[in-house]
Amino acid sequence: MTQSDSASASEGSGARSAISHAGNSRAQVDLERSSRSFGGGSLQLADLEEVDVRTVFQRDGDGFAGWLAGNLDRLAKELNIGGLREVGRDVAVGSFTVDILAQTDKGRRVAITNQLESTDSIHLGQVVTFAAGLEVSAVIWITTKISEEHRAVLDWLNQHGDDEVRFFGVELRLLRIGNSLPAAVFNVVAKPNDWQKVARQRQRVSSPITARVREF
Repeated sequence: MTQSDSASASEGSGARSAISHAGNSRAQVDLERSSRSFGGGSLQLADLEEVDVRTVFQRDGDGFAGWLAGNLDRLAKELNIGGLREVGRDVAVGSFTVDILAQTDKGRRVAITNQLESTDSIHLGQVVTFAAGLEVSAVIWITTKISEEHRAVLDWLNQHGDDEVRFFGVELRLLRIGNSLPAAVFNVVAKPNDWQKVARQRQRVSSPITARVREF
C-alpha cells in the first residue's frame, strides 16, 4: 500500500467515524427531546376510578331516569340514532312500566328501561313485553351488567324477531379522575346485526336495511 492509499484509507475511516458519531449524536438529541416531550421519568398520570352506580343514583333507577331524560343525546350518539327526546315517563304496559318513552328525530318511538344492577329474567320479560305492547321501533335495556345468557337472547331477538323492532343492551359505568365528578359511559353490548356498519354507510350505497336505519 502506498502512502497515498494509506492516507485515503485513513481519511475514509475518519469520515465514516465522523458520520457515525454525528448520527449517534442526532439520535441522542432526538431521544432527549422525546423524553422532554413526555416529561421523562417524572411524567404522572391520574388514576381512572370506577364509581358504584348505586352510590350516585337510587337503586330503583328513579334518579337515573331523571338524569337520562335530560341527556338522551349522549345515549343517541352511542347508538348512532338520529336524536332522542323524551315523550313520556313511567308509561304503563300491562303490569310493567316503561321508565322513559322517547322519540327519534324521524318520529320513531323508543322504549327505555333502566336496571341499575345485573340483568335478570324479570327485566328481560319486560323488554319483550314493551316490544309487543307498544308501537315502538326499539327497546333499549340499560343495566350495569348484561349476562352472556341475556345478551344471547337479545342477539337472537335481533336476528329472528320482527325487523320493525330492534333491541339494544347497554351497560352503564360511572368513571372519574381524582376528585372530579363521575362521568357516565354507555357501552353498547347488544345491538341489531351489522348496526354499526350500516349506520356508517347511511350516506353511501342505498339498500333496504340502510333505508330502515335512515327511517329510524
